[in-house]
Amino acid sequence: MKNTAYIFPKILKRQSLIVLCLMSCILCLSSACNNDDDNNTQDPLSQLPPMTTTGENTIGCLVNGEPFTDSGLMNNFYQFVDGESVLAINWERGFTGNVRLGQIVLRNTQINEEEIYILNKSNFLENDYTGGGALFFTDIEAEEGQYETNQNFTGQVYFTRFDDENNIMSGTFSFEAQEIFTGETITITDGRFDLTFTN
Repeated sequence: MKNTAYIFPKILKRQSLIVLCLMSCILCLSSACNNDDDNNTQDPLSQLPPMTTTGENTIGCLVNGEPFTDSGLMNNFYQFVDGESVLAINWERGFTGNVRLGQIVLRNTQINEEEIYILNKSNFLENDYTGGGALFFTDIEAEEGQYETNQNFTGQVYFTRFDDENNIMSGTFSFEAQEIFTGETITITDGRFDLTFTN
């Protein structure tokens, strides 16, 4: 006859080990779910780069409330050509398919720190202009999805720093823009940039 006193504790140990393993798995899964929930409910503003003025090459904004960021290593420039000046702030995300990009352009405009510049021009409607305009492509390869500011849908850009000796520009922006074919609108808010630029 087998010694049941010896077998019974072995069975208990094995069951206890299985229960402990199951409990550990459940705890790990629940903490992973909680982390996913935290990421999904994260404030969109907290996902944008901080507002700095040291040429960190960062840029970001909310596009219809959704965060949009870029490394800031786009072709940003302030140039004088044939007696005309052009300042361009560019940002882009994506490489192939569904490339999204934005641009702010100030033409023939003296740039000063702590000044607001109105964005109400359209490249589509006014090929050559003095003043500021902005555009946003939701998909550069699609036939539709080109949104531009105009006299009815406007915005602004504000320079906290414009240093043409060290080629650094920093500030904030926001604008509403209208799709050039469908008339739909897009809203860009809480934009901030801290960029180097070329001359």
